[in-house]
Amino acid sequence: MADQSRRPWAWDRLPDDVLYEIVRRIPCEVDRLHTGRVCHSWRVGLVKLKPPAPPPPLPWLVLPRAHGSPTFSCVLSGCCTHPLFVPHGVRSARYFGSYDGVWLFLAVDGQRNQAQDHVLVNLSNFQFIDLPNLAHVDMMFPVVVNRDCEMAIVAATLSCKPTEQGCIVAGFIEYSPFPGLVTRHAAFWRMGDQVVLPPIWVRVAATSWMEEPQEDLIYHKGAFHFLTRTEHILACEEPPVFHEDVVELIPANMYFQPRGGSDDDDETVLARYLVESRTRLLMVVRLTSRRQHLPTSAFRVFQKKEFNKGEEDEPLNNGAFQFQYYWSELPALEGRMLFVGRGCSRSYETANGYPGMEGVYFLDDRTFYEPSMPYRCSDNGKWSEAPTGPQVDRCFPARGPSKYSPPVWILP
Repeated sequence: MADQSRRPWAWDRLPDDVLYEIVRRIPCEVDRLHTGRVCHSWRVGLVKLKPPAPPPPLPWLVLPRAHGSPTFSCVLSGCCTHPLFVPHGVRSARYFGSYDGVWLFLAVDGQRNQAQDHVLVNLSNFQFIDLPNLAHVDMMFPVVVNRDCEMAIVAATLSCKPTEQGCIVAGFIEYSPFPGLVTRHAAFWRMGDQVVLPPIWVRVAATSWMEEPQEDLIYHKGAFHFLTRTEHILACEEPPVFHEDVVELIPANMYFQPRGGSDDDDETVLARYLVESRTRLLMVVRLTSRRQHLPTSAFRVFQKKEFNKGEEDEPLNNGAFQFQYYWSELPALEGRMLFVGRGCSRSYETANGYPGMEGVYFLDDRTFYEPSMPYRCSDNGKWSEAPTGPQVDRCFPARGPSKYSPPVWILP
């Protein structure tokens, strides 16, 4: 009976060519490492075979848990869950962004309305870099406020690798100069600074973007770009000048012709993101159904274009105000994989070893404007254009609310 039930081959006697074909079809690095744990002969065979390298890694989605270490999900393994090993002291940290090279922005032992300990940690070697916890306030209320107060960093990005000399950080910070008053604005500091200085915008009109909520930021072609809710951009094309008490900035205002009727009557904009793709700047608009009050239901992707450049889709620009730029909607993603997040959006190409993975990958960042506890962490997934029409796939594992952090991407 035992002989009749034996398989034609056993796992521990798998031919080398079959083992090679199995491993070659596993794109996820973590899953490949786990294949060596099947048995001793597989482990030896993999060393001997040296199968081809997997495609370049894609971002991982970190999903916090109410208790214990967070986990991450890899889209290359079908959004399966893998354990995430982080130091014990940062397991309950608030994530507010990431940077290439598996750098993660953390606020340790504190929520946005509490004392913060901001750090930048590298998950490959656990190198820690301290970030500022205080903001210098210099305002006229009716009295002069000139002091350092506790702050919370909400989103951040870098001008270069954090270990390179001259690295500058830009982000959005919140603080309370007076009880009951919460102020949010863009901020700049150098790596190693302990206090964030107030920005002074030179040659900015009184009706400028500073009076509008800011949606996102990106470092693109040597300049920090800030996207406003009205879809204009302010670009800091000249490096910030750091004085003793302020940071001086000379911005370039990029005014875009209003899209006008860009959003369907049945949809509401949840968020807007800036993404660099194929050297061009894209704006990704995240939508939800207004009628049913559902989570994310669709995305629209636009490319930044300049007037009078001979573009075929250039709209009429006959208004009293001559706009410099306009947003041109992409009819299709054309092989793009867009991972969107505040300050950390990235674009990848399906042609680089990711067949069938075109789409917009998104995480739950609904607390960007409305901080709440617990963080819901449930509106994560992929939007793509299926043969039957655009659809949202809740491909990531279901996870309940978190008491300490929203999800975050880990950028390879």
